[in-house]
Amino acid sequence: MASFPFQFAWTTGDEELIETFGKPFSNCTDASLIGCWAGTEPDHGSDIFGYGEEFFTSPKVQGNVRATLDGKEWVINGQKSAWVSGGIIATHALIQLQVDPSRGMAGWGWCIMPLDLPGVSRGKPLEKIGQRDLNQGEIFFDEVRIPKKWMLVYPDQYLPVTDVVLAHANAAMSIWSTGLARAAFEEAFTYAKERVQGGKPIIEHYSMKQRLFKMFARVETCRAFSRAVANCNFTLAPPLFEYSIAAKNTCTQLCFENAHEAIQILGGNGLTREYLTEKLFRDARATLIMDGSNEVLARNGGQLLSETYPRIRS
Repeated sequence: MASFPFQFAWTTGDEELIETFGKPFSNCTDASLIGCWAGTEPDHGSDIFGYGEEFFTSPKVQGNVRATLDGKEWVINGQKSAWVSGGIIATHALIQLQVDPSRGMAGWGWCIMPLDLPGVSRGKPLEKIGQRDLNQGEIFFDEVRIPKKWMLVYPDQYLPVTDVVLAHANAAMSIWSTGLARAAFEEAFTYAKERVQGGKPIIEHYSMKQRLFKMFARVETCRAFSRAVANCNFTLAPPLFEYSIAAKNTCTQLCFENAHEAIQILGGNGLTREYLTEKLFRDARATLIMDGSNEVLARNGGQLLSETYPRIRS
């Protein structure tokens, strides 16, 4: 997500926004510009994608971060939760926030913002079970003012824009999970060739060959599915969101199964930090929730299917 706000500025086609946000990042060679996507809130997690549900349009459901128009400026107040990836170190943010409270969660929009503005503060880095190398933390907004033009998406465009963003994010998650599934397989495969039990390397045992082959099959399933969806949705406008959801759900689940099996194959060693499998297992568990929990995403995919199926890519 480090490039997310800056890429979004380019997609607007607005020369002022491109000059302010897009070009500086494109010309940056020292990692001094880091972006983040600020979506999740203390009171709202995957439900920010719950369109089609009754609560989504209810004015009783209010966002934690809200924007109020004051002349030619938006005034932003509230808090994003600790799950903002890069939240503690980012220089800029692309923020989902409530613009029209009368429309509930359907009244949200997107804005872009440097995070060195007066009124912006941060929390502490989040301590997590997995993905610990991924910096995450809270962002607070207290009467933060931005130009009206920095509000990039309004409620009428919120859902289609969010679909596009999530289609790309979920496709990317399927790709990352494929790499993680392969790493778990290769750790187990290498260990099975070295570990001797019953007088011979465990890879020579009949049951172990079956288990490793199933792990290999999961990797190749992930590889084929994620690649097909990436080839489709990274080149199609608008993308087919249900394909990205299916890939994210499938690849993260298979990735987790491979990480679990790697632990089992290494036995007690798999539970120790001396071996990489312990980390892979924790990271794989996190993918089932990242960028939308698999359950909520599957619900959204089912909603899309009920409205559009068959919508098959050529």
